[in-house]
Amino acid sequence: MKNISLILNVILLAAVAHLYYLNLRKAKPADQVIMPKTENAGVRVAHVNADTLDANYEWLKKQKAGIEQRVKNAESTLGNKKESLMKDLEAFQVKYQGGTMTEAEAKKQYDALMQRQQKLADDEARLGKALGDEQKKAFNDLYANVESQLKTLSSQIGYDYILSYSRGGPILLANDSLDITTQVLQLLNAQEMPK
Repeated sequence: MKNISLILNVILLAAVAHLYYLNLRKAKPADQVIMPKTENAGVRVAHVNADTLDANYEWLKKQKAGIEQRVKNAESTLGNKKESLMKDLEAFQVKYQGGTMTEAEAKKQYDALMQRQQKLADDEARLGKALGDEQKKAFNDLYANVESQLKTLSSQIGYDYILSYSRGGPILLANDSLDITTQVLQLLNAQEMPK
């Protein structure tokens, strides 16, 4: 759960490059956005800084904060339930070893504690799945939103490829004159965010 930022960064890197490639020729007219152009008549390439998008895309920041808060709440709730179960197990052990309960009472109480432990494990698995599904939905929404914005820009951009640049990523150096991060970020932040 703590790798949400890294996961979303990697996904964003792949999504931006792939989306532009897929949607370059299907554009609707949009407000004019001035984009840098490459000088040569060959392949036209631009890049978007994924780290900057990650840090400044408001919708993404809200999604991360929401997911992180839900993870904290889930961890707190599960932690409290585990703590309560452990205290009850210790109390049971003290009573059992002290001989203050019959075998039937001990078995009944032990079975109840084991059921609580199983329910807690089930709750933990259910919460983990729900949070995973939520992350997947956030990725799909991010992908759809970036794709939509690049479609909007495609008639103005005029690039054959838009790469995702991130420090330490597979692209070691990116020419600043080909950076369209600011324009893409402005468009993304200006749009209504997906729910």
